[in-house]
Amino acid sequence: MVWETRERKRGESMQPPSLRIDQAEERLLAQWSSGWLRRYAPKGRGRRPRLLVVAPLSGHFGWLMRDTVMDLSAAHDVHLLEWRDARDIPASAGHLGLDAYIGTIMAALRHLGPGMAVLGVSQAPVPILAAAALMAAQSEPERPRTLILMGGFIDPRRNATAVERMTARLPPGWFTRTLATAVPEGEAGAGRRVYPAAAHSQALQRYLQRHIRMRGELHGKIGSDDGGDPARFPFRRLYTTLMDLPAEFAEDNARKVFAEARLATGSLACSGRLVEPAMMTDTALLTVEGAADDSSGPGHTHAAHSLCSNLPEGLRGRATLPGIGHFGLFHGETWRRQVLPLVEAFVEAQTPKAGTKSRP
Repeated sequence: MVWETRERKRGESMQPPSLRIDQAEERLLAQWSSGWLRRYAPKGRGRRPRLLVVAPLSGHFGWLMRDTVMDLSAAHDVHLLEWRDARDIPASAGHLGLDAYIGTIMAALRHLGPGMAVLGVSQAPVPILAAAALMAAQSEPERPRTLILMGGFIDPRRNATAVERMTARLPPGWFTRTLATAVPEGEAGAGRRVYPAAAHSQALQRYLQRHIRMRGELHGKIGSDDGGDPARFPFRRLYTTLMDLPAEFAEDNARKVFAEARLATGSLACSGRLVEPAMMTDTALLTVEGAADDSSGPGHTHAAHSLCSNLPEGLRGRATLPGIGHFGLFHGETWRRQVLPLVEAFVEAQTPKAGTKSRP
């Protein structure tokens, strides 16, 4: 397996690669130090539900979510929030821990305006739920109408997977002391401390090797690519092309999300404000888990419902899908045949009909 890096000249700062979705017009809407917001507007007339896809900050590029964006754009006005390679972010941009990424999600929602549905998978559900809760606490009109959280780490203490147990066992400061490096001179992010793609690739290779031995989901996807456009966007390339992460985010993710489960225990704060999902009263919540997910274990994502204790039952939905692993939740045939219909039906149910009073 060849693990790729981006091809570029030294010191060149790259824009995110185009997803090249034929049925949608792509446009850059906004950008922040940490990422970009792009719109994939369906060609043709007619209003369609608006949906924000938040890419996971997992070391992969936003194009890992291409199947998700492509398939949703057939019936939705889709927006994608994706993250910059940390080596492209100037050190002057400051600290980029979990707080900064929650803040960027809130900034994207304020930019897009009221009524958005928001979808996230893997690392994205924690900051998405935190952003929605913080905005609900202030009764912000741009708070999401709908959340779709899939394969996330809302409460990784429940049925912890091998990946989560390993991460939670790391001592405080391990990423910074052991793996973090400084971006070299000549790069846009010179001097910034990062968790480098080269180090991350070693962990992902071990994960892939386990799937190959067990003939698991990744083995199948790489051996028989079931993505929506395997010729131009082979899953192997999407999975193995990696970027650097801010060292402070890698540390926060290991400690605050995995080791201490701060969102689930009610101790997560963002910029000095306590994150309280119980403040959400009018945001619909759909959680989706794959029964064969060996990254986010059973119950991890559904835990969001107990945290959002003041949501009426009519605004809730949950599904555990047999035989689906972590990547099958948003890529390939299982995503298209089993997950996509659930998402579309839930968003449609929360979209105001003509002449009806709208929630935010």
